[in-house]
Amino acid sequence: MSIRTRLEMLAGAFWTHLHEHPLPEPCTVTLNPAVPEVEVQVSPGTAVSHLAELLVWAYTLDQVTATWWHTDHGTLHITIWGRVAGGARFRVYGGITFADCTGLVPLEVGESEGVSVDELYALRDLLGEGVAA
Repeated sequence: MSIRTRLEMLAGAFWTHLHEHPLPEPCTVTLNPAVPEVEVQVSPGTAVSHLAELLVWAYTLDQVTATWWHTDHGTLHITIWGRVAGGARFRVYGGITFADCTGLVPLEVGESEGVSVDELYALRDLLGEGVAA
């Protein structure tokens, strides 16, 4: 019986997860055996489509938590953490232009806070309806 390395376990968890769930193709994937964690960056797109892709990934994970952060580069950076069925930890992230969220996300530059998946859905829906003011 061979002993699998952390890298082999993370790679296996990533590919198993992709085979079990029809997910949007990511922009980048990093296997970080030191943490251990699979990092997935969602491909860029419009605010609504980008949030939708983040949410598709979040829906496939267990024990989901999320944060958003108003960067000093004018983006709303969103990070979602969760675990896949085999227990591997995933970090899925992306960002949208903060100006697109004007009035909807109460963060000053440099501030971050925990956010629920429901709040991310609500933001996506409001941006889709053109509610930002």
